Amino acid sequence: MTPAIWKVTDDSGHVFASHLTRTGAEEMADFVLKHKPAIRVHVVRCDQPAEPVATQKPAPAAEPMPTIDPGFERSVLASAIEARRDATRRLAEARQAAHRAREFRDARQAERAALTVAHEGEIRASGANLAEALKLGGSTVASRVIDRAALMDSETRLATAQAAVDQLEDEQTAAEGIHQTAEARVRLAVLAIKRTDVDALTERLEAAKAEFESLATAIEAARFSDVPTTPRAMHALRINEIDGTELTKAARRWHDYATRLTDDPEAQFTTQEG
Repeated sequence: MTPAIWKVTDDSGHVFASHLTRTGAEEMADFVLKHKPAIRVHVVRCDQPAEPVATQKPAPAAEPMPTIDPGFERSVLASAIEARRDATRRLAEARQAAHRAREFRDARQAERAALTVAHEGEIRASGANLAEALKLGGSTVASRVIDRAALMDSETRLATAQAAVDQLEDEQTAAEGIHQTAEARVRLAVLAIKRTDVDALTERLEAAKAEFESLATAIEAARFSDVPTTPRAMHALRINEIDGTELTKAARRWHDYATRLTDDPEAQFTTQEG
């Protein structure tokens, strides 16, 4: 009986098939090389420990983030949100396809395992018959032909299923990279809009500050024209420090605003609750 103790691997440690006979493993290696000539394939014993591999699949190159021209922040955000929707849909489809491929591959592994057990049973039965014939003194025994076609076909189907898994997992990885880029572009556009809003608020504050200084100067100067500064005027001239509670509320409004912008490019920031 030929022991099924061999497996087919590549440099990354990925196992294409295991518990094969030596001949079956070599046939599997030839099949893998035929479909993936760029990789190195090894036939090794199943009990041979895998060597640590430092190399990994290179991550897809990240696309550069676009420059957003002033005044186009919201239109850029609208396009980024649409691109993210499309990337989310494509990623979900890629994950589903990879999941179906793994299920199909697992079914082929179970099929190959069952056929391997059956094939080994046939070999044992044939060997037992041969042993009995030899014990009876037979010198020339026509042993029963054992057909390996079904087992070989199952190994080919398994290798094909694994190739499909590899391809679809690569596509899923690419889709994940595209989705991450789309998410980053949404965040970039949201940040650009918030910066524009802060610039607008700064302009309003600068105008209010200029008016405050003009009014405060006029009120203070009235003392020199026999008009005393009233308590009400003194209170108006005093600028209070920013209240911590109000600052927390305002920070929460910015956070909520950013969340709304990720889905609605027309969302607006308000300086007051309500």
